[in-house]
Amino acid sequence: MTDGGATEADIARVRAALPEYDVDRPAGRGGCGVVLAGRQRRSGRRVAIKQLPAQFAAEAAVRQRFETVGQALTAWEHPHLAPVYECVEHEGLYLLVSEYLSRGTVERRFSTAGFDAPAAVAVALSAAAGLDAAHRRGVLHRAVKPGNLLFAANGTLKLTDLGIAEIVGGDETPATRAGEIVGTPAYLAPEQLLGLPLSPATDVYALVTMLYQLLAGVLPFPPGTDPLDVLFGHAYGDPALLSTVAPAVPAPIAETVMLGLARDPAERFDSAESFGISLADAAAHCWGTNWLLPVGIPVLGADTIVAAATGIFRGGRPQPRDPDAPPEQPRSTLPTGTQAGGKGTSKPSSTRVRPRQPLRQGGIRLVDVQPNDLVPAQRLVALPSPRLPFVIAAVLAVVAVLVAVFGLGVGPTRAAPPIGLIQVNGVDPARVDRVPLDLSEPVLLSVNGTTADSAELSLDVLGVNIGDVSTPLSPGGPGVATALPVPLDPHVLAGDVTAEITLSRNGSTTAVYRFPVHTAQRPLITVTAVGVLLLILLAVVYAEASVRGLCGGRAGRAATVGLSVSTALLGIGAVGVSWILFGREPTLVALLLCAVVGAGAGVVSAVGCRRVGRRYRYVRARPAAR
Repeated sequence: MTDGGATEADIARVRAALPEYDVDRPAGRGGCGVVLAGRQRRSGRRVAIKQLPAQFAAEAAVRQRFETVGQALTAWEHPHLAPVYECVEHEGLYLLVSEYLSRGTVERRFSTAGFDAPAAVAVALSAAAGLDAAHRRGVLHRAVKPGNLLFAANGTLKLTDLGIAEIVGGDETPATRAGEIVGTPAYLAPEQLLGLPLSPATDVYALVTMLYQLLAGVLPFPPGTDPLDVLFGHAYGDPALLSTVAPAVPAPIAETVMLGLARDPAERFDSAESFGISLADAAAHCWGTNWLLPVGIPVLGADTIVAAATGIFRGGRPQPRDPDAPPEQPRSTLPTGTQAGGKGTSKPSSTRVRPRQPLRQGGIRLVDVQPNDLVPAQRLVALPSPRLPFVIAAVLAVVAVLVAVFGLGVGPTRAAPPIGLIQVNGVDPARVDRVPLDLSEPVLLSVNGTTADSAELSLDVLGVNIGDVSTPLSPGGPGVATALPVPLDPHVLAGDVTAEITLSRNGSTTAVYRFPVHTAQRPLITVTAVGVLLLILLAVVYAEASVRGLCGGRAGRAATVGLSVSTALLGIGAVGVSWILFGREPTLVALLLCAVVGAGAGVVSAVGCRRVGRRYRYVRARPAAR
């Protein structure tokens, strides 16, 4: 049976699997797909038939859970649990045959007629009674919501789909790789999203969330613009106070609700029964001991809860009522009509609350996904620590600085002239490590025993010619001395560079000599220093903007790329700073390595910032939004 409807072939297969039933047309659709109506011939009772989606029934673990949970579901009954009559496996079909409930869901009644506060509390007490019975037999519902609470023909509320979440997901809450929860995310407890152990307190949380919604018309966590907003709210956030959202709700009831929404399961009610008793006692305290009867929603099969609702509960245990005693009086000396939330009783408000926001927010139906598309829900809300990426980024930044300061790789190819052949400003390049050179003065060049008729002096950085001058020579003498013009403006460059002298005759190069020189200019006042400073400032500004966007949870891939580019430029800037401050001539290897390491530091920093931003977006920013 598909989402689009049950074909004749689908219905024929179900009929073959259930020969004792008359199977009718589809009666509705649920998370598992089409629901068929039927009737058992022997008893004449109407039934609802649900099929486990075929794509999940193909998994051995799901089939095993179907058998185990199915045996538990068919072994007992409770007035507030829709009974499962049979769990049938037939030729690949896995069917659940349960009671047919004809009067609609709590969700439908909430959206049409609405609920006043006593009716909403009665709904919660009925569900608590049913959940307590299931929990005592080791079965969690894990999908309590208004759509899974249906009215029977006599007006009794019954929980449906009990055990289906466990059959399909086992101990985990499944979600799609695209980030959608299978089911309804608005009612999931934090431990379901975080992959922590589940307990009866898990179902209590969902039940209390539904009660909050019925009392206030909204959920405890606003829907937000992102499907993950609600998930992160439940996993890490604090719900809006019910007393603030719905001030007409009596304070004892509001306090009970907020206690049931505690993020830590240990701080909630440890059982559905204890929650039901506390809620019922608060209702009796606020509205008197006869509040439940006029509501018309019976609470059955839970003596302790009913006793608390009717005021027969004292000191944590139900007390028998003396038949000869006068009618129970309100437990306050204040007159009836005291404002809700104060001590004493007040007349229940008859105002009906209807939804003030969409009832179904996010989530995807089981029938619409494939098992291979599912992942545990905790992957969606995991908040890995940003510490490791930041540590890696810091290490890479240190590596870039060390490479910039101490250099790496082979410098420019050097070819010093023979000893005594050339002198620059009276210094033989072959006899010293670096030739001092004042760029503000002409360069005195002496050449001995050459046949060249011209000489050219050029300055190179990273293999790029940044200035050159030439002069004619008079060949044939024992030595030629000539003054070369200033090769470069003294305010452009300072520090270690490579000088190249090219000797030529008749336009043809006869010899090329390369050797290091050290300029005499102050490096901090050069155009190079200003350029490096501007480069660093630009990179810092761009990086800061990217980090701010990522940490604020507002930026994405573009900010990650921007941060990587910025840190790559900072790596290049580190090489420039080292050149300016220490005079060390940069190498192409060091420059490229610093850029790559800097970009890597930017990438891992972006990962850390995105983790911070995710926490800020879904956790820290939520209280301010409320």
